[in-house]
Amino acid sequence: MTKSTSLWGTWSTRSTSLWRRTATVLATAAGVGVGLVASPASAATSWETLTVPITTQKVFILPVGSQGLFARSESICFDASECTPTVRVWQRSGTAWKQLTPPADAAADTLAGTADDDLWVIGSRWSADVDFRIHHYDGSTWSANLNPEPKSLEINDAEAAGRNSVWGAGSVRGEDPDGSTTWHPAVGHWDGGSWKTTRFTDVDGTFDAVDVRNENDVWAVGSRGTQPLAMHYDGTGWREVPLTGTAGSMGTLREVFGNGPNDVWVNSGAKTSHWDGTSWTRHDFSADSQAVVSFSSYNGQVLAGVNTPSSQYPKLIRWTGTAWQADTSLTRGVRVNQLATGGDGSLYAVSSQGDGVLFSYTSYLSRLAAPTS
Repeated sequence: MTKSTSLWGTWSTRSTSLWRRTATVLATAAGVGVGLVASPASAATSWETLTVPITTQKVFILPVGSQGLFARSESICFDASECTPTVRVWQRSGTAWKQLTPPADAAADTLAGTADDDLWVIGSRWSADVDFRIHHYDGSTWSANLNPEPKSLEINDAEAAGRNSVWGAGSVRGEDPDGSTTWHPAVGHWDGGSWKTTRFTDVDGTFDAVDVRNENDVWAVGSRGTQPLAMHYDGTGWREVPLTGTAGSMGTLREVFGNGPNDVWVNSGAKTSHWDGTSWTRHDFSADSQAVVSFSSYNGQVLAGVNTPSSQYPKLIRWTGTAWQADTSLTRGVRVNQLATGGDGSLYAVSSQGDGVLFSYTSYLSRLAAPTS
């Protein structure tokens, strides 16, 4: 298998057109899609405008605690042979952002954590032989590299269930009988004292995303060759949950989001499936060119941020229980790059416009206050 690494904070910037809600546009979207209804959902309250660390770079945020925030910024670099993206780590203090200084050997591809004094920074050092580094920040001091297998354990996504429980999904390197390198899905778990690795050596593939609801409810998704791969941990062991019985093929699963033990969403571009505890059901978006980049929830309802290809489609949609519904409450930017729910139940959205080449790139951060009921 050819190794493909999916890193948080990396997304496509294909559209610079604002989505305008008109009868013609909505009729078009509904006509080409599965279950996208025309009426927009109304927000419980208006979106609050927050600042981002750097407006002209890609931004990924990590809500911690009640309203704490960490962020990762990445400069735009379209030709890796001519430039290397600059990545920085930030912490929001009050209404301002301060830059943190991880160790020189750290790499911040993925952020995870639970509080202002509990941040994990995970990423790869691209050298002759890739090293994956895992560092922890306790609010004042950074740890040394905690990855027990920096040459083999590669974590593409991570999420914390608690201060002493962090899950990372990715792959480990293996070797075929002919001496060639192969990749097997793997999950790393921090138990408060060390990282331990679970390998799935009977599978050639990798995990690209993880979702942790609690210690007994963890999902890891990715690919087995060119086929989708989804596995679930119930507190005692891992089992594969095959995506059978769904219409049409799905490729590598890039996102997984659990809104409850029997309410799990996975997606591969515009192709989306829902797990109800018994079986998978397809609920695709409005067009093949519309790719979801993030799931989250607000007041118990699932929302998806969409990378829109043109002004014909919404950048934010929500699941009504039977169909995806266009939500026009978020007006900043032309695409949603990330959705994240805070510890107090508020919803954060990172949106953007421009591509950094033909159009100036601008990032935005918005917050929907926690429901009052």
